[in-house]
Amino acid sequence: MVTRVEKSPPPAPPGADDQVGDFTTLDAIATEGAGLDAPPAADVRQEQQVLASEAEELAEALGLLRAAALPFAPDHVQEPLLQVWNDKQLVEIGKAIVAVARKHGLTLGQLFEGYGPYIQLMMALGMPALATLKLLRVSPPPVERVDGQQQPS
Repeated sequence: MVTRVEKSPPPAPPGADDQVGDFTTLDAIATEGAGLDAPPAADVRQEQQVLASEAEELAEALGLLRAAALPFAPDHVQEPLLQVWNDKQLVEIGKAIVAVARKHGLTLGQLFEGYGPYIQLMMALGMPALATLKLLRVSPPPVERVDGQQQPS
C-alpha cells in the first residue's frame, strides 16, 4: 500500500501571527494581578495616629537618654542643654526617625528588633564614656601647703 504525503507550508516567522487576536481579557487579568501585589490602601487618619504614637514612644525613650546623659554635662551648661533638647524637639526627632524607618519599610518594632542590640551597645558604652570625659575635665584638688612647703599627695 502506498500512502501519499503532502508537504505542509513552512512555519511563519516568529511574531508574524502572534499579534493576531483579542488580548483585552489578558490585559484585564494582568491589571487585576498587579493590584494584588500593591499594598492595601490604609486609612490615612489611622496611619497618622500610628506614626504619632510611635514618634511619642521614641520621644519618651530619647527623654530617658537625655535624663541619663544630663548629669555628665558640666553644671553651667545643663540648663541650656535642657532648652535645646526640650520635649518638643524630642518629638520632632522621633517623627523623623519614624519617617526614615517607614521609608525603608520598617515599623518601629522591626527597627528595634533589628537594631536593638546596637542601640543597647551604644548605651552600654556611651554612659561610661560620658562619665570618663567628665572625670577627665575635673580639676585636681588643691595642694595643701604647710609652712610654705608643698606636701606630696
